[in-house]
Amino acid sequence: MSSQPFSTLTLRVRITLIPHCSFFLPGRKEPELDSNHTDNLPHPKPSRGAFWSELSDSEKTALNRRSWIRATLLFSLTLLSTFLVGAGMVTSSPSSPLDFLRGWVFAVPLMGILLLHESGHYIAARRHKVAVSPPYFIPFPNLIGTMGAFISIRSPIRSRKVLLDIGAAGPLAGFLPSIIALALGYHFSTTGPMVTDMIVIEFGDSILTWLIQYAVIGPLPEGVSVWIHPAGLAGWVGLFVTMLNLLPIGQLDGGHIAFALFGRRQWIVAPIMLTTLIFLGLTVSSWWWWLLGFLVVIYLVSIVAVRLIYKVKVPLSGLWRGELIRHPNTPDEEELDQRRCIIGWICVAVLILCFIPMPLNVLNLPVA
Repeated sequence: MSSQPFSTLTLRVRITLIPHCSFFLPGRKEPELDSNHTDNLPHPKPSRGAFWSELSDSEKTALNRRSWIRATLLFSLTLLSTFLVGAGMVTSSPSSPLDFLRGWVFAVPLMGILLLHESGHYIAARRHKVAVSPPYFIPFPNLIGTMGAFISIRSPIRSRKVLLDIGAAGPLAGFLPSIIALALGYHFSTTGPMVTDMIVIEFGDSILTWLIQYAVIGPLPEGVSVWIHPAGLAGWVGLFVTMLNLLPIGQLDGGHIAFALFGRRQWIVAPIMLTTLIFLGLTVSSWWWWLLGFLVVIYLVSIVAVRLIYKVKVPLSGLWRGELIRHPNTPDEEELDQRRCIIGWICVAVLILCFIPMPLNVLNLPVA
């Protein structure tokens, strides 16, 4: 194994990562909900998603075929871009096919984690007979070679139980593989003083990453840091993606889970979470401003995609009506059973364990 510090990367572009999102497609308006027990809460319009049911069987088949072709192409390009990034971590200047293949130590665990995450959502949706697109991976020449992935929910999710099952399946499916990748990465990592002649990126710690590091490496002397192995970086990214997705905002996975757990009270939880992130952006790390801005971009991109791909007009007015952070209603607001409540609170615990107040820090260190 090369003695080169694996995480000593020259900063060329800022990391930009899309959390997994699942968007409801618009269509007919669903029935208004009976909300006697929540009259004191704000009431945005119910979600709309009858578009899929209006298609003929041949139109659905054609749309699915095109979707899988796009998804396969995007996955292949993302695999290529992550291999290129991984090769750059292992060798300073990859120039041969063998150098490119050595990037598997980063690309395979990262893409495996993301694929398991997306497969969790897809399988749960299909199990409940909810029409869903295949996962779309997004290749991008940034620090990790991808901007993440998203899926599109094509038919309405009509109960909080189904919403919980679909929303929780992804983060939980990718959580354990991320832990395994991070633990293996720490095992193969090196430790040394933070002195180099390059700009380096310091990856922040959550409660969970600190515990794993302490268990695998042990306590570090003052002035000594871990130079993370590419597989460990893939695990860190997996836990970071899990954290982003579990934020209880809008149609992120955490928004689905929070609405399933709390119903319309999610419309109170989401602004509290947003205020917390703004506070972190002001006091801890400006990175959070990039995340908040990117949530707006995701919302706008989803509207454009729906208009272009599905030929359905979606008004932009939802942005300032709060639809960016408030989750749409479900027609059936029946309370969750005990098993699903436990799963939902497990997801809350995972968010707390994975939360990183300062995800990234760029350091310009003195020369050794």
